[in-house]
Amino acid sequence: MIVLTFCYKREIPFDENYYFNTHLPLLSKKTVLEMGATKYEVRKVLSSANGIPAPYSFIFNLYFESQEALDAFINDPRIPALQDDISNYYVGEQDIYMEEIVAEFAAANSDPV
Repeated sequence: MIVLTFCYKREIPFDENYYFNTHLPLLSKKTVLEMGATKYEVRKVLSSANGIPAPYSFIFNLYFESQEALDAFINDPRIPALQDDISNYYVGEQDIYMEEIVAEFAAANSDPV
């Protein structure tokens, strides 16, 4: 599994209202699947484990089954419109990472207690 991660720096203003109500709807479930991703998630960073200020306010992850699927996403003709919209909610450079999941654990479905 390949993950494309966008990290929004805490010290740069981030318009949550625009992001959640305008930008994110551009990535509907249908659009994400058409563009090659299997899912996305948005995480709000609450704090760091050691108590120092966390460097990011939000982290956005897109998941892909393969590098080829990520490459198809990056080359999708809809990407420029998404990139052009960033300045409407964030005025700065995101930290962007391409990651590979090499191990994971998920709790098995269990009977309710």
